[in-house]
Amino acid sequence: MARIATVFLSTGLQGTSVVKALLKDGTFKPRAVTRNVNSDAARAMADFGCEVVEAGFDDKEAIKKAVTGAECVFLVTYPFGSNVPEVTQGQNVIDASKEAGVKFMVLSSLPSVSEVSKGNYTKVAHYDDKATVQKYLEASGLSCASVVPGAFLENILRGFLNCPFLKTETGYLMHTMERPGSKSLQTWTGRDMGPAVTALFTQYTSRLSEIDKQTFTLGCCRATVEETAAELAKGLGKPVEIKRIGPIGYEAVDQMVLRLARLRRPGQALEALGVKVGTIEEFAGLL
Repeated sequence: MARIATVFLSTGLQGTSVVKALLKDGTFKPRAVTRNVNSDAARAMADFGCEVVEAGFDDKEAIKKAVTGAECVFLVTYPFGSNVPEVTQGQNVIDASKEAGVKFMVLSSLPSVSEVSKGNYTKVAHYDDKATVQKYLEASGLSCASVVPGAFLENILRGFLNCPFLKTETGYLMHTMERPGSKSLQTWTGRDMGPAVTALFTQYTSRLSEIDKQTFTLGCCRATVEETAAELAKGLGKPVEIKRIGPIGYEAVDQMVLRLARLRRPGQALEALGVKVGTIEEFAGLL
């Protein structure tokens, strides 16, 4: 009988990475969960060769069907554009997974900015809510692990938070909200989330004491914007200049940029599981 791994938000950056890594590894058959099985992205998942099922985070019965028969579950919640609070999203999937007899779950999580700042910064809900879901998962009785990514390198491509990456006559110009000297964890999420989750899925039975209820930080390095630009320049073969923009007046974003959520040094725990992450210089090949 095939070993099934259910992947939520399977058509997003993290979910797609997990589905592709599972297919490449071959130990588990991925079951891709999407809100619309008729979307182009969902059809692409089917073309990859995996089962595709439809379930919204507000539909408990559909969630239960999505996890029934699965040995493992990858859960990532989303904070924007949903009528279901992020904590409720996580609780619904965790409750259904426990009821269905799922053996192991990996959560894409983040640290609580409210806790790290000792209550000084309380507006970064998408960090705090994921941390709340992680606590709920670890108290649920399910065997589990959490993977914490840093700043997505892909956001450079997206021009995230109105910070475009532009080609100039002499090289490139990178806009940023980061403060001078501020270091943040850098993560090539689309490349590395999948292999990280696959390593946890395939090794949880043999190394449960090392994995269960542990938090694994995913990233290649902690770097300032200047250091990131220098690594990008190496990969591009052209200089990358920096232009800073000020706060945008949206507290959730402005407080997030302060980077109060201090993450552990990346890579050590995942390296022990055989995961090798991509570098900023290598990522530059996508720009």
